[in-house]
Amino acid sequence: MKANRANESGPFAAAKNVRIMDPFRVPWERFLWPAALLSLLLLALPQIGFVWLSFHDDLGLGSVSDNFSLQNYRAILTDSFYLKSIWLTFYLSVGTVIVGTLIGLPTAYALARMPRWLATLLLGLILTTSLITVVIKLMGLNIILGPSGIVNFLLLGMGVISSPILLINNEQGVLIGLVQYTLPIFIMMLFSVMQTIPLDLEEAAEIHGASRFSLWRRIIVPLCMPGLIGGSLIIFNMSMGAFTSAVLLGGGRVRTIPVLIQQKLVQSTEYGMGSALATTLMVFVFGINIAVGMLIGRGLRRAA
Repeated sequence: MKANRANESGPFAAAKNVRIMDPFRVPWERFLWPAALLSLLLLALPQIGFVWLSFHDDLGLGSVSDNFSLQNYRAILTDSFYLKSIWLTFYLSVGTVIVGTLIGLPTAYALARMPRWLATLLLGLILTTSLITVVIKLMGLNIILGPSGIVNFLLLGMGVISSPILLINNEQGVLIGLVQYTLPIFIMMLFSVMQTIPLDLEEAAEIHGASRFSLWRRIIVPLCMPGLIGGSLIIFNMSMGAFTSAVLLGGGRVRTIPVLIQQKLVQSTEYGMGSALATTLMVFVFGINIAVGMLIGRGLRRAA
């Protein structure tokens, strides 16, 4: 005991308290501050301005009243026109997640099980398509999905339909545009998760007689569920704020919340109502993300 105390009070204690400085260590955490300040400047401050404007009534010609008011939010929450727009934006975004999952999940799985060189080539092509300007891709969809486009031409030629079907200037066209806009990102996210699933698990399940459906239901989907949930939330958020797809493929008839915000701010110069719509959209999306996170956390606690 005395020897231990002597060691604690001797030169060993002094050496223990000396902080070893690594000259090659870089304090990377300091580089977070510029990004945080830039995000605050470009994102938070404009949103604060929108929130402030949303509590003031429009007086016309781009001017707002000086009095604090809840009239804009009262109109959004009671007027069926705005409520239908919120619902339209929501179910188009959910539909985008569902269709994206049905297409992206098997695509990511196939890419993860391909030879590396082939998967790299195909991922490069997918990444290249995601880098093309959204307007150019949507204009291409306008040509393909139009009454005289390739889709209707093939369906008419095969005798599936007797007259061209309308695939643009409606909700179906907007949904197709949203899927095209978000699918490359979704596939890339799911591919990174699929790569972590060992092939040995699938082989072991097949040896024990598991069917392909059971393999997906009990192994593949549960193991990629964290990435699937995270990717779905990102795709949902992107779809809720998408403006170009609704404008170019909706033909002005599909009035989602982003379209209404643009009309109020740019065309009608109703800055108070436009700001209220933007704030409502932000709160709505944020609330859904929080609700999903809480449900996942509750499920994890029950599983534990």
